[in-house]
Amino acid sequence: MCLPVGLEDLVSLSPEERGEVEELIAECKSADGFDPCMHFDTHLNAEAGMPAWRLAWAESSVGGSSGGRILVGAACVFAPTRSEGEISACVSPVFRRQGIFKSLYGGLARTLSRAGVTSVMIVCEGTSPFGSAIAERLGAALDHGEYRMRLPADRLSGVSAPEGLRLLSVTPGASGEFAAISARVFGEPLRDATDFAGATLADPSRELFVARATEGAVGVAAIARQGDAYEFFGLGVLSELRRRGLGGAILDACLVVLRKRGASAISLEVDAKNGPALALYRSRGFVEESRADYWLLPVPGKPEDII
Repeated sequence: MCLPVGLEDLVSLSPEERGEVEELIAECKSADGFDPCMHFDTHLNAEAGMPAWRLAWAESSVGGSSGGRILVGAACVFAPTRSEGEISACVSPVFRRQGIFKSLYGGLARTLSRAGVTSVMIVCEGTSPFGSAIAERLGAALDHGEYRMRLPADRLSGVSAPEGLRLLSVTPGASGEFAAISARVFGEPLRDATDFAGATLADPSRELFVARATEGAVGVAAIARQGDAYEFFGLGVLSELRRRGLGGAILDACLVVLRKRGASAISLEVDAKNGPALALYRSRGFVEESRADYWLLPVPGKPEDII
C-alpha cells in the first residue's frame, strides 16, 4: 500500500501513542509469527532528553478528504549507557518494501551519534527471514545474539534459599552503593550506573537488590514486574569473586523471593555465547524461547552520513 508517510521523533509516548504502538506490534507478531523485539524501557535511557522513538505515520484520505493518520511503523532506542544504544523497529506488513525500516533505523542512529554514542546496534528476532537482510543492507555486521529464557512456574518449588547470602532491597537513599557495585560488575562508567539506578528506582514496577555474603557485598540483581510475571534485567557477581557459586546463590535467593510472591512466569536474556551463564540458568530449569540478534552499525564521523 502506498500512501504519503511522515516521520515523527519523540522523547516519550503518550498513553494514546503507546496504545497504537502496541497494536502495531501485535499486528506484526500475528503476521510474522515472532516478536519484533521492541520494548518500552526508554525511560531508563542515560540521556533523558534524547528522542527515543521514531514513528512513521501514513496520511489516509477518504473521498478526497483527510481520514486521519495511521501508524505504520515504529522504532525505539534503549540506551542505558552513554556509549551504546540498541534500536528495534517494526513496520506494518502492508507498508513494507517502501524504505520505512531504513528511515526508522537511520533517524535514530543519527540521534544516537549526535549524542556521542559510539556503538549503535540494530536488534532483530533471530528467526526473522528479513531482519538480517535489512541489517546487511544498512551495512551492519552481526555482533552477537541473546537468548530469551523462561522458567516454568512449576520449577520454582524445587529452589532452596542459599545459606550465607542475603538480598537487600535498594532504596533511593542507598542507590549509590548499588551503582558502585553495578559499575564494577558490568564494567560501566559510574555515572551511567548511577543514572540507571535512579531511573530504575523511579519506576514502581522495577526493583534492585544488593547481594551480601560473609565477604560483604558480592553482587547485584535487578528485576522488573508486569502483573505476576517477572523478568531479570541484570544479575551479576564482582569479577574477583566469580566461580565460587555466588551467581547461583544470588539467582536462587531471587527465585525464592519470586516464589513467595506467587510469580506465574520468570524470564531473562543472556548472551548466546556465555556458556557459564547458560549452564547456570539451564540447571535451574530455564529454557530458551527465542533469540535476538544484535547487528553493529558503522558510525561515521558525521551523524548525517549514517545510512
